Amino acid sequence: MSNQSTSVMSKPEPTKVASVKSMRIALKLIANDAASLAQAANGANGSLHTNNNAFAAIKPCSLAETLGATAIPLEIDVSSLDGTSNTATNLNMSFRDYLAQAIERIEQQQTVLLSHPALPYRLLMMPAIVAAKHRCHPHAYLTGMGEGHELSDAVQQALTQAKRAHVSPTQIDATHCTSYKDKFFELIQLIGHLATRSLPTTNDSENNSTNKQYWFSEMHQSRVASFNFIEAEMQHAVVFVQGTELAQASSLLDNTRLFFPMSASTVSEILQQLTQLQSQLNAIINTNTSAAINVNHSTLLALMLNNLNQFDHQAGKAAVIMGNSIETACSEIEAMLAMLSTSDTLASSPSEVEYKTPSGSCLILTANEPLGTNGLCFVYPGVGTVYPQMFSQLPRFFPDLYAQLERDGDVKAMLQADSIYADNAKVTDMSLGELAIAGVGASYILTKVLSEYFNVKPNFAMGYSMGEAAMWASLGIWKQPHSMIEATQTSTIFTTDISGRLDCVRQAWQLNQSDDIVWNSFVVRATPADIEAVLTQYPRCYLAIIQGDTCVLAGCEASCKALLKQIGKRGIAANRVTAMHTAPAMLIHREVAQFYQQALHHNEQLEQTAQIKFISAASSQPINVSSLDIATSIADTFCQPLNFTELVNNARKLGAKLFVEIGADRQTTTLIDKIARTSPTVSEPCQAIAVNAKGGDDQTALLKCIAQLISHKAPVSLTCLTQGLANLLASTLKFEVNNLQADATLAPQLEGEQS
Repeated sequence: MSNQSTSVMSKPEPTKVASVKSMRIALKLIANDAASLAQAANGANGSLHTNNNAFAAIKPCSLAETLGATAIPLEIDVSSLDGTSNTATNLNMSFRDYLAQAIERIEQQQTVLLSHPALPYRLLMMPAIVAAKHRCHPHAYLTGMGEGHELSDAVQQALTQAKRAHVSPTQIDATHCTSYKDKFFELIQLIGHLATRSLPTTNDSENNSTNKQYWFSEMHQSRVASFNFIEAEMQHAVVFVQGTELAQASSLLDNTRLFFPMSASTVSEILQQLTQLQSQLNAIINTNTSAAINVNHSTLLALMLNNLNQFDHQAGKAAVIMGNSIETACSEIEAMLAMLSTSDTLASSPSEVEYKTPSGSCLILTANEPLGTNGLCFVYPGVGTVYPQMFSQLPRFFPDLYAQLERDGDVKAMLQADSIYADNAKVTDMSLGELAIAGVGASYILTKVLSEYFNVKPNFAMGYSMGEAAMWASLGIWKQPHSMIEATQTSTIFTTDISGRLDCVRQAWQLNQSDDIVWNSFVVRATPADIEAVLTQYPRCYLAIIQGDTCVLAGCEASCKALLKQIGKRGIAANRVTAMHTAPAMLIHREVAQFYQQALHHNEQLEQTAQIKFISAASSQPINVSSLDIATSIADTFCQPLNFTELVNNARKLGAKLFVEIGADRQTTTLIDKIARTSPTVSEPCQAIAVNAKGGDDQTALLKCIAQLISHKAPVSLTCLTQGLANLLASTLKFEVNNLQADATLAPQLEGEQS
């Protein structure tokens, strides 16, 4: 690496496009602090650092800054590169030339710093071997370049040079860019996307949305992109591959996601803290000329961080204030104060208070043992809860988790990404096996989020229907749950036996392969007795599921409709072909048990789940953690009618009190609440909450769940929130300081212009 520095070359000679040869060039984005003045002057670009996910997620790196300080700066002559006139100078300078110059330097084992004064990030370029020597993890690698009169020729040339001729890269179209600044902006955008693993879109430069789609890749394959642009009437392609540096996790909390937990030993102390927080928030509003627009973000973030750090998990009482703005948070405080002032909670023996708002604020007061202390139960939903674009926000908050999942198995297959994240995706078009895989994948990810990032450990676990299999896969019991993805896609259990052509049903009904079966299931508000009174008259109808005040009737569609008409009930058609929980499914009980007889983790791993009691619909007692017992339990649940009401009541008898649904949407949460309200056999209080909700954003749903866990006194670690918020606060402070400096510099210039 050279310590040499070069002066700015205003008119360098055109350089022949260099090839990358056999070496890989490591690329690292580092902050360009000097850009703040230009950003402020240019207006729109001033918000890039905080709003654009590809920029804000880049971790500060002191090592990269050190290497950058000794790199050869190829500074940009903006007047020649970004001018609009067709001058000889413009023709002599090009984006291609700068890349070629950089590569020539790098091939001499030098480091190069490529930049533009108006953009917030510079590009540090070095030989991959130099990056490895200094343990500097790159965001991306440049591996090939090509040019031609046709774009396809240029791309293929670059891929061949990169030794990736067999790959179909993601195409990044920069052919519309005419200035160096625009091309360089698109380039650093792409490198940011490689670091964040977020899929580039055609309007990235204009779209600052944080809801980026995850960039799924094939199993154990790196992400590859071709950066395409036009110069000198030639098509150019540069191939980039993801690096080893992951993006920084985005903070779950920010100025639009406010979260203030409070802990105290008495209700009076809760009141005092609410009043104090209200004053602090009002003080922030009063220091700004426009409360809605010019809120001092760093002050608000610092207040939130301090509040989180002061939270005492050991205190007897807890409350949480949530809101999407300071004004909303103040309104939430007012409402909670009003509730407390009109209740008898200040008496020596406080009444039972369960207070929740749509914004997520909550307060639970009880004279009994809190529900989350020893009664936390994870509930895994069944097939059919997944929905298009589910969890699309989670990767940016938990990039390390998704990276680990990619190392362990096929994340794309685990979430059935081609179906779930496709344009105009319809889960109704997915097969039973695909729905089962995606459902287990959703539960697996949410289990990892709660257990590894918030240290939430359940005392109990249970599953609704096939959710029982998701339970064993997600809680670290099975050694290789990823291996079951392909098996589920190909097993006749899911493709033809109890779905598809329904071979089990054909055998039970003594039908030929050519005979048609019109199968459906109906959710009906009726008691089991209502249906069982006439069920024997309809041998091709089955009472498949009992769930609170509703049942699921399955079988021949015409027979089901006739039965419903006879008992005077209306049914809601599920329009899904599955014979689970019906008599024909018992014909493959042994095959189902064999399918789910999986190898278990070693004893050291299983010890981490020793405190969990695993509850099955097939048994009144917790299931022994052995391969055979687990497989038999799943097969029993899978093939026999499911009495979810009985399962919930049995879990409550065993000690479960706070049920947390771990999966897409909230299928079981509503059911459990209904069952708890109407159960004549169990009087102990209980409550169900969900981690996710269709139609809302993942971030808010997760925070609402954490807030309720806190208020119910379930052990929860807030380190994930404080670390993310501390990183956001640091970058926000830096950005605000840069803006203040820019304002101070621009002010006399503007005064001069006005004079």
